[in-house]
Amino acid sequence: MRIKDVEFNVEAKAATLIELKDLLIQPSDQQSRPCPGCRFVTPDGKTENSATKYCSYRCSAAPREMSAEPDRYPIESGIVPAVYAFYTLRKLMPCWSCEGHLDGNNVLSKSPKVWFYATSGFYPKLITQSISQLEMEHKLINSWIVRILPFSQSMFTITYSLEPLLPLKRGDDTSLLLTLRKDIVVIADNLRPEMLQQARSYLAKGEKSPFKS
Repeated sequence: MRIKDVEFNVEAKAATLIELKDLLIQPSDQQSRPCPGCRFVTPDGKTENSATKYCSYRCSAAPREMSAEPDRYPIESGIVPAVYAFYTLRKLMPCWSCEGHLDGNNVLSKSPKVWFYATSGFYPKLITQSISQLEMEHKLINSWIVRILPFSQSMFTITYSLEPLLPLKRGDDTSLLLTLRKDIVVIADNLRPEMLQQARSYLAKGEKSPFKS
């Protein structure tokens, strides 16, 4: 079965190409610090916030620098890599996260996830396709999905969630949480390069299309 576009909209497609180009020109974490307002003094004594030599999700300051309330709510260590990966994309703003938790009976009561806003509705699609690619390459232990959440800051924004698709029948949730944490690191290491690769592919197809303008 072939699914066709409901409506051929040249203006919308042109806008998508602009959004793809905008994503592709965003600096990496080695070109510009991704954590908003970071003032971390690097071990080599550089205090200016342009120094990026030590920028990574392994930075000891990352849990605090990525949080809007660092004293009360630093980012939980188990989800720091994923939150950092979103910040390196610049156009997708994380707004809430959880590393996943077990209850008193070692049952998974909260799964790891990152909530985020996107400046383009096309960007979450790129995330979904990037995650699917990692699954196809057997780099992820579990399945992960991107969901649209029913609430947001205002009627003009959309909140999304990157979270695992948990199996209906589970065994040891302690082991499950460990595998989810491993997936988080894999996602963090691959999200930006995979997303940019997807974006380049779409942009190349769009620019070759006779209907781009």
